[in-house]
Parts: sequence; structure tokens; C-alpha cells
Amino acid sequence: MNTASKFLKLYGLGAIFITMILIVLNVAIDFYGLFWRDGKSGISIYSDERTSKYLLAHRYVPNNFNVYLLGPSLSANINTKEFAAERIYNLSMMGANITEQYAVLAKALESKTPSKVIICLHPYLTADHGMKTGMINKKEYWGAVGSISLYKAYALGLVRKFNVLPDKYPQNQFNDFGYNNYNDLLRSTDVKARIESELQKPDAINANINLQALKEFDIMITDLKSRGVQIIGYFHPLPYPIFKTFESDLIKYQVTIREHLGADVVLLDFNNSEYQFFTKDFSNYIDHGHLSEKGQKFILTEIISKAGI
Repeated sequence: MNTASKFLKLYGLGAIFITMILIVLNVAIDFYGLFWRDGKSGISIYSDERTSKYLLAHRYVPNNFNVYLLGPSLSANINTKEFAAERIYNLSMMGANITEQYAVLAKALESKTPSKVIICLHPYLTADHGMKTGMINKKEYWGAVGSISLYKAYALGLVRKFNVLPDKYPQNQFNDFGYNNYNDLLRSTDVKARIESELQKPDAINANINLQALKEFDIMITDLKSRGVQIIGYFHPLPYPIFKTFESDLIKYQVTIREHLGADVVLLDFNNSEYQFFTKDFSNYIDHGHLSEKGQKFILTEIISKAGI
């Protein structure tokens, strides 16, 4: 055997050995609770929210929580850890549509059925369909034993732990209940001005429902009902001027969603006259729609009270 062949053989064996060592180490760390960690002490998120929640939904979420909160970014910053007798995991994701949200939920449902699911209802969830990224798929599971995505998560975990880049990667942005505290990243210095700016856009609220997205919404609701899950839906509270400006389209959206949810769903409308005291108080918002900590606490407390959680 010549020198080059020996070198290639040794190099190949060395690469295999190092790969096996890395796989063993990654499984031992079990960053997402996929293999042996029971998650009783909590597993937080450090990197990509979509990838993390998809992987956490395999074991950690179904094994440690009995109620899920679903939705786009409008509900992602609700800190469920502070409330309720039952543990509520926030499966909401920044920018998520119904395709992505149901994919993560469906993975959790494979392991265990929750008692209740809370859904943040806003046109954004059903305005389109299809995966927006490649972060929610089976290859991410195998990537948890060794991948660029995993090592990125390790690195960002250290960055957040030691508060290296607080303006970009805040130390406590996420918690072990799925809470995404993005408030400081999105906060507008003048909420009223931000709302007025949005009102200048004729398409600030797209209340149209994509037909395929609606079919996927129906599939999700049917799946939950077939499992005996209590569904609690709520129409996300929009700042009063925005809701009034687009009221006609938003009412049509609500009518359709009500029909597709069915009469056996607990449904709260935070845009009706009963809650105008809330939607007219801009201190409940950080911009033209996302809630402040004060707004989040009120909405979740009201949901828990009205739904008997």
C-alpha cells in the first residue's frame, strides 16, 4: 500500500472516529430533550425558534405540558410561565402561518394529547400556506445528533448565557415555556405614531383567507376535536383605530373563522365593545399590534378566567 493510500485510509478512519465521538457527545448533551432528558428542570430555546419548537415538540412539550398556545408572533411573546394552574406551553412562532403551526402541533400530538389548545386568531395565520423556511422537517431531528444548526444553537446558547451581544441576542429572550420576549427588539418609541403610520397603508391588514390555508385550518381543528381537546380561540386585540379602519374586512374574517371553528369552541373576541377600554389604551402595545407586558398579562388572565383553565 503506497503512502497516499495509507494517508487516505487513516484520514477516513479518523474522520469516522471523530464523527462518532461528536454524535455520542451530542446525544449526551441532548440539547432538545430528544433522547434521554425528561425536561423536568426545563429546556429553553437559544437559536432558531422554528427548529427549536419543532424538536422540543417531539418529547419535551408533550411530556411536560397539558395546554398549548398556538399563533404567530402576536401570541409568541405571552409568558405562560407566570399563569394558570395548568402548565401552558407557548408553541406560537414569529411569522408562522397555519402550515408551520400545525406541523409543530402535529408532532406534539404524536406523543400525547393535551387537554386544551388556545389559538390566537388573526388573519396573518391563514393569509397564506406552505413552509416559509426549511426549519420544520424530519432532517432537523437527525441534525440534533450533529449539524451546523446544532452547533449554531450551542454557540448562541453561550452568547446568550454570557450576555455577549445583548442588543441582538438578549440573555433571557426565551424561557422553558416557549415564551419569546422580543419586546425590546420590536418596541416602538411612539406607539401612537406607529399606529398612525400603519393607517396610511391601504394593505396594513390583509383579512383575506387563503383557501388552502383554510383547508389546513379545518384539518387542524378536526384533528383536535377528534382527540377530545378543548379548543379556546381568541381574536387578537388590535389597536382600536386599526380595527375600526379595517372593520368591514375583519368582521368578514371573523364570520368565516367562527363558522369553521364550530359552536363547541370557546371563543373570545377582544375587538368587541366590551374590550374597547383595552384596545384604546396604547400602553397595552409595543407597536401597531404586538402586546406589551401589561397587555399580555391582561389577555392571558382573561383567557384563563373565561375558559376555566
